[in-house]
Amino acid sequence: MAQLIKLFDYISRYETNIYQYPSQYIRLKRENWKNMHQMWKQGSLNKQVEIDEPEDESSGWKRLFNRKKNKASEHPEESTARVMEKPPESLIELKQYFLDGLLPFQLKWASTTLLHKSFVDKLYYQDARLKYFLQRFPDTYLLMYEAVVEMKKAKMDAETILVGPLGIEIIHYLDLPDADAVIPSDHNNWYVQRGKVQEKLLSPMIALNRTETFVKSVLSKYGIDFPYHKVVLAPKLTFQEAQVPFHTTYIDQTLYSQWLYDKRNTASPLKHSQLKAAEALLQHSRSHSIKRPEWDKEDDTEAMEE
Repeated sequence: MAQLIKLFDYISRYETNIYQYPSQYIRLKRENWKNMHQMWKQGSLNKQVEIDEPEDESSGWKRLFNRKKNKASEHPEESTARVMEKPPESLIELKQYFLDGLLPFQLKWASTTLLHKSFVDKLYYQDARLKYFLQRFPDTYLLMYEAVVEMKKAKMDAETILVGPLGIEIIHYLDLPDADAVIPSDHNNWYVQRGKVQEKLLSPMIALNRTETFVKSVLSKYGIDFPYHKVVLAPKLTFQEAQVPFHTTYIDQTLYSQWLYDKRNTASPLKHSQLKAAEALLQHSRSHSIKRPEWDKEDDTEAMEE
């Protein structure tokens, strides 16, 4: 499950220490999955399973099955409590249930630090595209989703940025229901073929090029040599033949399976250059937050043991 290091203009735990949280998340997720899998095999998986941060490293996510019910009722949009109609019957169902339960946890890390918090739009808890990017890619991929970034002291809405161990992909997800084909063009407009009718479509390359300029300028400022690439991702569409711009790939339904397979089977672990690039991008992203109330704050010990 990819890690959500930046969401919109919310403050992120990853901003405070990009070298701590990605590896910590991977370790705790693996421990927690091991515990849940074992309970499932023993037939002792509770009907109500709740995912929250751990109380100590030795037990992994210790509160996974023990979170207090009143906490969920106080903040239903942030609750990770989920009641099963019945326990998962297959390993595939169990994995999906586990991944779905991680989404609120990810959103918490992407909207809080020890002392500050941002208020997350409830729509993100049901955002199918966000869920897609998080659940389809390995833990070693770091996701910036709908990030508000700074370029030349002005704010800009960035395209999806996926920071992998081997490079950065700047992604525009193209979803056009009922379209037969997409016809790319060198100009500002592309075309969508629906039956015998062609409709204009604002070229996704415009937003991709803006985000590429941001990524390139940030990496250059810090002298970071890390590759980046633009992707127009259209899993359900077909592109008609076109000249593909430099540093760009068009992924349609004919190439999608192989593209996703390559990502999911990346054997490379987190890399220092990857974390350094992510840190630089986060430093030039906007964050709005408030100070957490005294009763809601976490101390350093708890943060290290989450």
